[in-house]
Amino acid sequence: MMRMPYTMRSRLGLGPRAGTGERVYAIGDVHGSIELLNRLMAKIREDHAKRKRMPMRLIVLGDFLDRGDNSAEVLQKLRLLDQASDRVCVLLGNHESALLDCTEGNAEAQEEWLRYGGDTTLRSFDIAPPKSGESAEAFALRVTKGIGEENLDWLRDRPLSARSGDYFFCHAGVRPYIPLHRQSADDLLTIRDEFLESEVDHGAVIVHGHSIVNDGAEIRHNRINVDSGAYQTGKLTAVGLEGTAQWLVEASI
Repeated sequence: MMRMPYTMRSRLGLGPRAGTGERVYAIGDVHGSIELLNRLMAKIREDHAKRKRMPMRLIVLGDFLDRGDNSAEVLQKLRLLDQASDRVCVLLGNHESALLDCTEGNAEAQEEWLRYGGDTTLRSFDIAPPKSGESAEAFALRVTKGIGEENLDWLRDRPLSARSGDYFFCHAGVRPYIPLHRQSADDLLTIRDEFLESEVDHGAVIVHGHSIVNDGAEIRHNRINVDSGAYQTGKLTAVGLEGTAQWLVEASI
């Protein structure tokens, strides 16, 4: 049977539906918090096991590096999960994008990355901060060597978005009135107010992170935000989606 497009479902007052035959869990910004990630993964496995048996899909919404103390462990865990199963999708966030810019030898990008939490990622990989008089190119080479080409190649391969039925997953959000297939990388990674304040139908319900929600999650008719500010609040949140059902799974320390 042909699936009804989301825009038509929305106009008829019908709720969004996840992809047929799958249960999706989307995890918000981890930001180097390995203990929270491990706890949330355990809760997701427990939640999945108690529900009707069906394939599970795991989507990580980006910004899993920086700010927290264990970015190296988080990266390794997510890379292994992603490489072991096509049911795991780890999206690029603006912090991972900033790290990749840093490795290109861009001095301005390096300063910005370090200012917004990249210093903790350096420490987790035992990489010394920039030395006095060190060129941007020399620092980029040290970062590349310290993090490893295999890890960086994996980061470069991270997609910007994913889809399940009437849900569209990305890190930050989308620009209103622009079709989903024409969204720019910059908007998918960094947009805030124009998206957060919009009430329009984006052609799908956008599941995102990037902008911290004090209450842990925000579920609206056109978007779901699961950035609970893990590195600040000690809470990491995921949203579960199956058919027309939506629910939250949370871990805290």
